Amino acid sequence: MGKIKKFFVYFLILICILLLLKKFIFISEEDRIKQTIKIAEKSIENNNYTEFMKQFSFEYRDEYGNTWGTLFFLAKNILKNYQKVDISIRNLNIEIFDETAVVKIFGEGKAISPSGEIIKEAGRFLIKFKKEGKKWKIGWIEEDKYRFD
Repeated sequence: MGKIKKFFVYFLILICILLLLKKFIFISEEDRIKQTIKIAEKSIENNNYTEFMKQFSFEYRDEYGNTWGTLFFLAKNILKNYQKVDISIRNLNIEIFDETAVVKIFGEGKAISPSGEIIKEAGRFLIKFKKEGKKWKIGWIEEDKYRFD
């Protein structure tokens, strides 16, 4: 009876180790995309525009004609001009295709200017990701147009 208990304990320990390995080593592509979004969100809130820009592909383009370079200076200037920026992202809908992904989100932002003025924005966005190595990078962002079908 002692050997069975010992085997059972070892078996449970092995299962726990395998689950931890799966969680920390074998990260799903969806989780990698969520991680990129979370890093971008937190880096903006921490006024770290360089970390924010690391989440973007150098091939970035958007519907307003911005490239990676113009977005870099835009992010830098925005974060310089506001004391505090809070971002909330929810309702993620992730569709993964081979080396690309499309993510639909609802985002809200709130910024406080040095004079104390509070600016709030919210909207639905469509983000296109491109896989670069093992990381997913943002390649395109556009405001999701409302459709009345």
